[in-house]
Amino acid sequence: MNRQNWINKFDYFFVTRPMLFFPGWNTLLAGYLSANGEISWITQFSQGHLVIYFWNSDIFLTMLAFAMAMGASFILNQLQDTESDRKNKKLFLIDEQRIRPGVALIEGIILAMGSILLGIFLGESFLLLLILFLFITGYLYNYPPFQFKNKPVGGLILNAMMGWIAFALGWVLVLPVSDNFWIICLPYLFLNTALYLLTTIPDAPGDQSSGKVTFCVRFGLKSTVWSALILYFISFLLSVINKDQIVLAVNILILFFMFRLMLIYHASRAIQSIKMAILLFSVIICIKFPLYLLPMVFIFFLTRYYYQNRFQFDYPNFRGE
Repeated sequence: MNRQNWINKFDYFFVTRPMLFFPGWNTLLAGYLSANGEISWITQFSQGHLVIYFWNSDIFLTMLAFAMAMGASFILNQLQDTESDRKNKKLFLIDEQRIRPGVALIEGIILAMGSILLGIFLGESFLLLLILFLFITGYLYNYPPFQFKNKPVGGLILNAMMGWIAFALGWVLVLPVSDNFWIICLPYLFLNTALYLLTTIPDAPGDQSSGKVTFCVRFGLKSTVWSALILYFISFLLSVINKDQIVLAVNILILFFMFRLMLIYHASRAIQSIKMAILLFSVIICIKFPLYLLPMVFIFFLTRYYYQNRFQFDYPNFRGE
C-alpha cells in the first residue's frame, strides 16, 4: 500500500471531525471538576494542594463515549450540509463524495450505538443525557420537520443545550443534577453559546447562498458579534460571582481577543477568538488532567499531516482563517 492510499484510509476517522471533540471534552471535564468541588485550582496551586488526575478509567470511558456521540452527530450534520459545506470550502469528504453518503450514515449509526453501549456502564443519568445529546444534535438539529440548524433562534437554543449537556455529562459522574448544578453550569453555558455565535460568522456567505438561515445570516455581522460579546461578558461576571477559577481563567485569557473583535467586526477575528478560547480552555484542563495533553498533541499533528497530504490544505492552525 502506497502512502497516499494509507492516508486515504483515515477519511473514515476524520469525517468525525476530531478537532471539534475538544470543546465538548473541555466542558465535560470542567463539569466533572465542578461536581468534585475543584473549581478553585488557582488557589489550590498557590497553596500547594493542587489535586492532579493522572488516570481515571471512568473519565476515559466517558470521553470515549462522548467522542463517539459527537462523531456521530458531526457525520449526520455533514450529510445534511453538503451544499453549504461545499460553498464554504470547509469539508472535503462527504460533500465531494470521497465517502459515499450511505457509508457515512452507517458509520454514524455505528458510532451512536457504540456510545450508547458505553453509556450503559457509566450510570443511568449519564446514559439518558447521552441519548438526549444524540437526539438533539443528530435529529432535531439536522432533520425535518425540525432542522433547527436552519433556524437562527432555534439553532442558538439547541447549541446552548449541547454545551449544557456536555457539562452535565461530567457532573453526573460525581453528583446528581441538583439546584447547585444550575448555578454552577451557567458561566460555561454562556461562554459556549457565545463561541457558537461566532462560528456562524465565517460560514455566513456560503450558508446564505445555500439557503441556510443561521444567526449571522438572519441578524448580520454586527448583531452577531455583539450578541456573542454580551454572552461572553455575562459568563465573565458569573464566573466571578461563582468563584469558578476554571472558566474565569479562560475568560481572562481570551479577553484580549474578544476586545479586538469588539473594535473591528471581522470574520478572521471571530475565528481567532474561537480557536484561542478552545486552546486556552484545553490548556487549563491539562493542569488538572496532564494526560489530556496526549490526545491534544496527537490529534492536532495527525490532523495537520492528514489535511496537508490528503488535500494540500493548511488545517488546523491558529490564524484567523
